[in-house]
This record gives sequence, structure tokens and C-alpha cells, in this order.
Amino acid sequence: MLVYLIESAIAFSIIYSFYKYVFFQTTYFEWNRSYFYFAVFISLIIPFIPFPYRVDFLTKVYRPEYILNPLSGENLVIYRENTSIFTKIAYWLNAGNYLNIRNILYLIYFSGVLRYTYLFINTQMDIYRLIKKSEKIKKEHWIQVKIDEDETAFSYFKYIFTGKRFEKLSALEQNNVLMHEKVHVFERHSLDVLIYEIYGIFFWFNPLVNKAKKTLKDLHEYIVDMRISKKENKYQYANLLIKLSTEKIKTKPVSLFSKHPLRDRLKLLAFPEGENLKKFRFRAGIPVIVFILLAYSFLVSSFNMATNSLQISNNSGFAAPVDYPAELISGFFENKEIKSNKNYKIITAHREMTYATESYQKIKSCKEGKVMEVVKKEDWGLSYYNITIKHDKIFSSKYKGLWKVLVTKGDKVKKGQEIGLMGDKSLYETFSFQLLKNSKPVDPVNFIK
Repeated sequence: MLVYLIESAIAFSIIYSFYKYVFFQTTYFEWNRSYFYFAVFISLIIPFIPFPYRVDFLTKVYRPEYILNPLSGENLVIYRENTSIFTKIAYWLNAGNYLNIRNILYLIYFSGVLRYTYLFINTQMDIYRLIKKSEKIKKEHWIQVKIDEDETAFSYFKYIFTGKRFEKLSALEQNNVLMHEKVHVFERHSLDVLIYEIYGIFFWFNPLVNKAKKTLKDLHEYIVDMRISKKENKYQYANLLIKLSTEKIKTKPVSLFSKHPLRDRLKLLAFPEGENLKKFRFRAGIPVIVFILLAYSFLVSSFNMATNSLQISNNSGFAAPVDYPAELISGFFENKEIKSNKNYKIITAHREMTYATESYQKIKSCKEGKVMEVVKKEDWGLSYYNITIKHDKIFSSKYKGLWKVLVTKGDKVKKGQEIGLMGDKSLYETFSFQLLKNSKPVDPVNFIK
């Protein structure tokens, strides 16, 4: 979850920064408004998008080294620990059972979520109380709310709030102000702000979310200014903007007539950008941002490989079959090419996990289930046992190379129950574990915490 939040926040920051420095000065405002929806949507889904290409300058947590057994000719794999900085961070975050860095970060994150949720609800209640206690005049598609405060006008969804300063304006100025706020209502600009308010609750740690929210409100004002300037006198409307430019308001998620940068609004009214130029700037930026997001996703993919210990799924409830100090010496892989030339290829697979164990180390059931098979085998005069346990209709597991078994066929076992022992380390050096899903071997790393 922490990795997802970081990835999503970085993606949003890239998209917003690109808008701020490339698209912000264009006057294709409706397209720009859609861009803000695009920023939220893409940032939330891009960590899940699988890309066919993967950058390999960051390696996996375990790096395989291949050697051939000189006696049998079979391939052996030794996994050595990766020294990547990301891997070290992953281990550092997970150090300890409860009081570790990861859990502290979770505590900080959810404390922030609760705080911003409280502020959001409190702001919504302030607006609700303002509506409830004030005089309301119902119009055709909107409702005027007369408030007893020293403000001109602002809107929130279908409500247009007018204050004491509104009453002091001339009839023409009042008409322009109401026309301005009605555009906000009909365009549903409050919905845009509400989405960013909710998004900001979960990504409160990203400072660019608040900047984006402010930029979005500025964009709403530019949209309305351009609409009205096409119908009304630009000179009169600009004078009204200047007259009301010092106004302030406490309620944040609303559209206020004169709250936003005056210089930029007057500039856009006086010198609108040419149609062909603004189209070119917008379209030229699209392939650039696609390229940036793809490049970012490749880096994310490599980062995930290096920090996969943070993203292991434990929904299936499996546990490791052996505890420390057992060391993983060969992980699960399928169909890897280890040598090739013009004449032949060598393809190998290792569909289980192999551990180097200590003398008489305990082997445990990875999940509750029923013992289906206990088989005794001999190899070079050495006896050992293999155990098969069926956990449910989908999963079963196999434990290979045990010196002694503590269960019999038909026994029901619990998760973590001891089912066997390894022998003396000089004779019983390794233990192998295989997890099967629908009778096919799968990588246990994806199911075991």
C-alpha cells in the first residue's frame, strides 16, 4: 500500500507539473478542465498497468547464479542477496514485528487521513448550516441564498450565496455577478472541486494536490470569464473584477467571483490566444506526457522488482514452512534459458523453493489441511520422507527431504503445526517446498508472508 501511494503521488505530480508549465497558458479551458480529471484517473491506475517492456538496471531481490552439477549434469541455482539500495530500504521498513518503520508510516498516514476527513466534513457542515439559517429564493435551475456576511457572491453546486456587498452593487453589476455564478452552477464546477477535496484526503502528503486544487479553481474562473466576455461588455466586466478584487472568504470548496489572480484574468480577457496556436500547444504536449508516463512506469516496474517484499499478498493465509536460520538458496522459476548458441539451447526450471537448513530444524505446515501422502524414499543409502498436504479444493503443498515425520496419512494439521524434522546438517543439507494451485506448481513467494 505504501508503495502504491508513493507511485500514484509521483504520477500525479508529473502530470500536474506538465500542465502547469505547458498547458496552463493555453486558453483551451474545457480541454484543460478534462486534463484535471485525467490527472486523478491516471495517477490512480498507472501503478497497476503492466507494461511489456521492463528496465533491468535494477535487479530482483534475489539474483540467480547458474552452475552445473558435474556428477549428474543437472542445473543448480544459487540465489544471492541483491545489494540494491531499494532492497535495503525494503528490509529496513519491515524490520521488527510490530514497532517497525512501515507500521509507523502507516500510523502517520492514517492520522493524516483522519485529520483531513474531519476538516472536509466540518467544511461541508459549515456550508449546510449557512444554507439552513439563511433566506432562500428558489429560481428556475438554482437557489439564491442571502447571507448576513460582508461578501459579494459565491456558489456551491446549485446554491448561489449573496452577501452585503452584493446588495450595494448597481443592478447591472448584480446581473453580471449572478451571470458569473450561474455559469459555475450550470458547468458543475463544484463537482470538480469536491473530487479534488476527496482525492486530497487520501493524498494529503503530496503538496502538489493543494496547488492543483487552487489551479483548478483559477481555471474555473477563466472559463466563466471567457464565456461572459463573449456576451457582455468586456470593459464593464473588467472594471467589476477590479472593484471586487480584494474580497476574501473562509469557506474553501466554493466558486467565488473575485478570489482568483486578477492580472491573469484581465490578460486573458484583453489578449486571448490565437485558435491555431492554442490547438498546436495542446496537441504537441500530449505525446510528450505519454512518453514521460511510460518512462516513469518502467522505473516503477523495476522499483517493484527490487522491493517485492513490500507487496507480497497474504490474502491466502499461507505461512513459511521453515523458520530462520534456514536460508533460501534456490527460488521458484520456470523455463529459463541458461546456455545457447547456434546449435543448441539449454532450458531449465525449478518449480519449488529449496532451503539450506540447520541440524534437526523443524518443518511446519504452511496452512491447515489434511495429510494425503507420506512417502519414504532412499537415495545413495540415505533415507528421507516426502509429505503431501491438501489444504482446500485449490491448494496443496509438498515437503521434500525430511529425516523424520511427525504425522501420518489422514491426519488433520493446523497452520504452523510441526510435521517433521531435518536430520544432521552434514547428511540432510537441504529441504524443498512446493506449493500447488489446481495441481500446478506456483511461486510460493506470491502467497507466503
